[in-house]
Amino acid sequence: MFGPSYITDIRDGQPQLRTWRCGRIVMQGGRFVKVQRRLVAGSVSVAQVWWQSKYGRMNDDICWLDYHQPFGMPGFLTLDYIRSGQRAGYKTFIGAIRVLEEIARIRNAAAIVAHVTNGAISDRLLERNGWQRHLQDWSGRHWIRRFYDGYPESALPRYIA
Repeated sequence: MFGPSYITDIRDGQPQLRTWRCGRIVMQGGRFVKVQRRLVAGSVSVAQVWWQSKYGRMNDDICWLDYHQPFGMPGFLTLDYIRSGQRAGYKTFIGAIRVLEEIARIRNAAAIVAHVTNGAISDRLLERNGWQRHLQDWSGRHWIRRFYDGYPESALPRYIA
């Protein structure tokens, strides 16, 4: 009746990824580990993000990224939360973003949106990775990664062991 609540092979797991509304991408040491199914989208406050960035970072090389598809908006994914350990490098972080882009392609999403509250994620980094400022009249740093003109070439081979 119910299949596994995670996949370790994105290509074989495409049918699940198309149906899971919420997920968590897990990377470790620059390599893709799995995508876990989440039953509900996470709810993270700005205060929680600030606290964890100052005092709550784990001392590991794991990065996870939570995302969901908002109800009634099948063409969009929302990047909800990124947790990155102190030893997680650039390749691990960017790998999680690349896996999310691949999931957007699999789900035929037109864009990914995010409200970026952590100042350690610079505007320059976002722009270099194809993100654009969005909803500039709203408070906060809102960003969008559009795929209206197509999806980037898959970078998965760099991150799969």
